[in-house]
Amino acid sequence: MVQPSLQTRLGPAFDRRFLFVTGKGGVGKSLVSAALAVRSAQRGQRTLWVEMSESPRGGYLFEDFRPQYDLVPVRDHLWAMNLRLQPAIEEYLSVAFKVPLVTRMIARNSLFQILTGALPGLDSLIPLGKIWYELGRTRGRRPYWDRIVLDAPATGHALAMLRFPAAALDMVKSGNVADRSREIDAILGDETLTSLIAVTTLEELPADETGELIGRVHEETPYRFAAVVCNSVFPEIGRDAQSRFDGWLQGRPDAGIDERFSAAADKVRKRLKWLEARRQDQQRWLAQLGALDVPLTRAPWIPATREADVLSALVEEFSRP
Repeated sequence: MVQPSLQTRLGPAFDRRFLFVTGKGGVGKSLVSAALAVRSAQRGQRTLWVEMSESPRGGYLFEDFRPQYDLVPVRDHLWAMNLRLQPAIEEYLSVAFKVPLVTRMIARNSLFQILTGALPGLDSLIPLGKIWYELGRTRGRRPYWDRIVLDAPATGHALAMLRFPAAALDMVKSGNVADRSREIDAILGDETLTSLIAVTTLEELPADETGELIGRVHEETPYRFAAVVCNSVFPEIGRDAQSRFDGWLQGRPDAGIDERFSAAADKVRKRLKWLEARRQDQQRWLAQLGALDVPLTRAPWIPATREADVLSALVEEFSRP
């Protein structure tokens, strides 16, 4: 079986102004989106990283950072926020009605919360409207942000967000919701501005869910995914000497390899044998993802425990020329 191409460098899709990053929970979506944001900031580009979570990961990824709705500077050229629905609704109402105290009281009223919870698509309209606003901000004649990286919700909610503009326009043809939906649709559909990026690991459930998400988005919306980031990809340890390496893993003596590891050779062999088995499993799911006809990009397995250390290593990997 011919394996699909797995890019080791980031392509042009990762340099668009708006990166919409989604994926199944637990695959490293927040990590990858944060790494893309840091990479952008390190290149001197004014960057906003936006989480959408009631349990944000930013505090683990960035030391001394406390996720909140208000924009917070994280490091040079990088700001971050946690885009939660309740404060986003309050902000929207304060702008729309221009009476901040009253509208906050309205938004926190239990009856209002019940009504807004019953309105289909509100949890998509308000956050996407916030992104639309930030993308439209300017500094003089230049955009306020060179890049916005959205750590979007997991696949199911992300699908609902991407389906929202068309669904809203089917229901309403004029007014604020219709206008905002058209503007959001224009952003998501502009492939020179926006990249939809899916993050997955090369395992059965994440690969299946990624394939289903991309298939449904391509079938049910006018938008297209620009890339799939395959996270935690194990290295090809044997490379050009694969047959020699495979033989050594199976217990065949090899003076050169055994001498390198000395007394620890058996322990190292056991560990590398496990890694090689996992790598071969990953190749099967890589073949499945290759059928999606979306470019695949590699994010390597990083043997570190602290999330901040993993982030630093991944940024370095993504920043290679």
